[in-house]
Amino acid sequence: MSLVAISPSHGESAYLARSPGSLLFAGYQSVPPAPGRETGVSQPAPAPSPASGGGASSSPPGGGWMMLVMVAPVLLMLLFSSRSQQKKQAAVIAGLKKGDRVLTQGGLVGRLVEVGDRFAKLEISPGVKVEVLKSGLLGADTAETQAAAEKK
Repeated sequence: MSLVAISPSHGESAYLARSPGSLLFAGYQSVPPAPGRETGVSQPAPAPSPASGGGASSSPPGGGWMMLVMVAPVLLMLLFSSRSQQKKQAAVIAGLKKGDRVLTQGGLVGRLVEVGDRFAKLEISPGVKVEVLKSGLLGADTAETQAAAEKK
């Protein structure tokens, strides 16, 4: 529900309430005059000053540039860090060879049987082979990663 204030004469204020169903409700409320003002006399609205550019919603000069200067370094840092992580992961996957014990993102551990352009075949137990996306491989399961997993 949105409220819109209108200014009727003689020290009253009125509010129009617009509900989502486009119905208008009008209510009047008696408001005492501000100190130093007489009752029953309406004051004209002040004219906008020429220094403000004529609009009440003008932003300070350079406001948009300042926001850009603050946000751009953060975005560039995020972009470059994600690219470097992608390059590292691609190098790890390219370094895998047949017979390596590998981990997948899904938690499977198996021996690498075959590596294609898009898919890789893993043997997770004798005679059980599964095909996974190469992008789903985390890397080789080395003694270092096994020791780190046991510490947890």
